[in-house]
Amino acid sequence: MKWELTHFKPENLECKCGCGLMNMKETFMWKVEFARTEAQMAFIVSSGCRCKEWNKHEGGTETSDHLTGEGIDVKVVGSHQRLKVVSAAIVSGIKRIGVAKTFIHLGDNIRQNPVGLWSY
Repeated sequence: MKWELTHFKPENLECKCGCGLMNMKETFMWKVEFARTEAQMAFIVSSGCRCKEWNKHEGGTETSDHLTGEGIDVKVVGSHQRLKVVSAAIVSGIKRIGVAKTFIHLGDNIRQNPVGLWSY
């Protein structure tokens, strides 16, 4: 992928274990870029792509969006930020959304249930 996104750098999306994996899907990241612009707030990525070992360490499922480069977790503080991120994600076409107290999962893995909203 030729990196042309304004708000995201590849090094912020790499697997956090240090293995260097960075397999984010271009179509997904353009949706995230659009959502970030729509939300009018910084999207601080707490988790981008993951290798199988790091995904297991983080408690991710074997079919996690993070493994395929089609999922990120965005840090949030409070209900106002949660609503802004979720609303912007829906407008941008992201249809797999997980809501936690401190982050919002945005996913686009159509090999799974392509539409879902869940809480952690």
